Amino acid sequence: MYIPPIYGTYGCGYYRLIWASQSLMAQGAEIELVDPGERQLELRRDGENIIGVNFGDDAPDVIVFQRVTHRFLAQAIPFIREQGVAVVIDIDDDLTAIHPSNPAYEALHPKNEYRRQGGRREPARHSWHHLTSACREATLVTCSTPALAQRYGGQKPGRVIFNYLPDFFYSVGDQHQDSDLLGWPAALASHPDDPSATGGSIARLITEGARFHVVADKTGVAEAFGAPGAAITGIEGVNVFDWPHEVTKLGVGIAPLADTKFNAAKSWLKPLEMSALGVPWVSSPRVEYERIHRMGAGLVAERSRVWHRELRRLLDSPELRADLAGRGREVADRLRLDDHVGEWTDAWTYALELQRGLVPA
Repeated sequence: MYIPPIYGTYGCGYYRLIWASQSLMAQGAEIELVDPGERQLELRRDGENIIGVNFGDDAPDVIVFQRVTHRFLAQAIPFIREQGVAVVIDIDDDLTAIHPSNPAYEALHPKNEYRRQGGRREPARHSWHHLTSACREATLVTCSTPALAQRYGGQKPGRVIFNYLPDFFYSVGDQHQDSDLLGWPAALASHPDDPSATGGSIARLITEGARFHVVADKTGVAEAFGAPGAAITGIEGVNVFDWPHEVTKLGVGIAPLADTKFNAAKSWLKPLEMSALGVPWVSSPRVEYERIHRMGAGLVAERSRVWHRELRRLLDSPELRADLAGRGREVADRLRLDDHVGEWTDAWTYALELQRGLVPA
């Protein structure tokens, strides 16, 4: 079965398709990873409408796209399927519920689809509406959470494939050194309202002497947490391969999520990363964060006083940090990518069977 996953160049491209495909290829699967700029598809247009699709040499059995938001690619899916090719779309976020302060909001809002940006001759043509229509036309939708599968699966239920981690995360985790450095492994740009979930607990801890580090640009972070800016450090330009090394420098991590529709569909990735890297953590009680907590990892806190209490306990107790880190690593060890990579094979095989009418839709 020839499957060319076409992936995004951001982190989710690695977590959702690249690393899984590389693991399957190492086991002998016939897969070709295709960069978005090198798609082997010729789209035939009539103005703003796609009227046909041509493949290069050979059409694949299954083609996997990530979160299709471009007008033309969404329109192309029925033409791809007409040629007997199964189309799978993978989704890791609810793009219809992005916070207005997130840069992706303007980029994907339908009202901005034809706005020319950055001196380009052609408009971007991206919209979260196109993702919804693309999922409706696809053979199968795969998602990182049940909430996303329900939202995007439509009449054909989406297949849930949780996020897992490749082995190098665990190797980096072996290098973790215990400390009382409190930190947030996230960028404010993509989590604009999430610091509010901690109330005034972080500011209070900092005034009590805690050190706070953000594994991203620290601009605006102090204001977001209501904390003294001089007490916060940060780092810029962390790529996906350096990311685990930077996160492992934290002694205690936080994973706050505001109670929003977008966050109700967020995956457990951030707590999972900290667990695999040996960082004890406290998170908001959102659905998937509570799921991994019930498995034995981390702590959850809703109110500001509970955030403060749990973080204070961890900062004051090396023994508690060690215990929580150990339990987290035990949970993360059950969520290694190589142990679950068959879920991608099963989903793609099922999509091919659906496309060929071998199983009921």
